[in-house]
Amino acid sequence: GVVIGQLLVAIVGYGALFETFSRNFRMAEFWALTIILFAFALLIAELIERAEAKVEYYAGARQ
Repeated sequence: GVVIGQLLVAIVGYGALFETFSRNFRMAEFWALTIILFAFALLIAELIERAEAKVEYYAGARQ
């Protein structure tokens, strides 16, 4: 989840938003962005885990 979150922050430019919100003491926006980013990373990690579970069955059958 952490890697997905870091990639998302780097690619989309959320880092600039984090910096802007924290420098201007806009804590409501800062925490809202943090929670949204965390939820998105958690969702992506869950989807990847489910996809791996489906593929794992076929990987075991090859042996």
